[in-house]
Amino acid sequence: AFLPPSPSTAVRTDVTPIHAVQNPSNEIDPEGISASITRRSFAEDLLKKSSVGISLAYLSSSSPAYASGGATAGGVYLLSAKQRYNERVLAGIKSFLALDAKDLGQVKAFIESSEVGGWEDFSAAGYLLANAFRTSSSKPPDTLPSVKKWKAYAKDIEKLKLGLSKKDAKKVFSSYTDAVDKLDAYLEAVELPAVMELKQM
Repeated sequence: AFLPPSPSTAVRTDVTPIHAVQNPSNEIDPEGISASITRRSFAEDLLKKSSVGISLAYLSSSSPAYASGGATAGGVYLLSAKQRYNERVLAGIKSFLALDAKDLGQVKAFIESSEVGGWEDFSAAGYLLANAFRTSSSKPPDTLPSVKKWKAYAKDIEKLKLGLSKKDAKKVFSSYTDAVDKLDAYLEAVELPAVMELKQM
């Protein structure tokens, strides 16, 4: 006689096959195609996000160099030069602007000083800072606007020194005045405050 299966051995028909979980239509997917597509889509999406992340990271790390023009075009070299020479240049300019140009002894002390704030140190730092403002490493320094403006200022200082050596007070004073007039053009070229601002600092 036929005996129905006991509850412990009966085959359940209400269980959804595992592949059908990935199939919204609840149709049987015996080959696991839906699951495969889902995994592939996830992997592709992850790869895209990773690529975008890498690209953004690259752009973030490289953009400062482009923005500043690179190491020889106002980039790392210019930043380094500013850090190295700005304070020395400002010290020299402040000492120069504080001079009483009618006092030859005071002017002589400034010209002969090799300390920071004196002409010897100021003249070296002033030129090197001007030379850092280049757009190409192959460009001759003398063609740079900043160097030209520095030399125009330094030329008046040479005239001042000549007048000082002759103890010509009028020559010293006129050369000093001319040099002050040319100083603003240099300061603008090397991105430093104007004479009027420096006098108030």
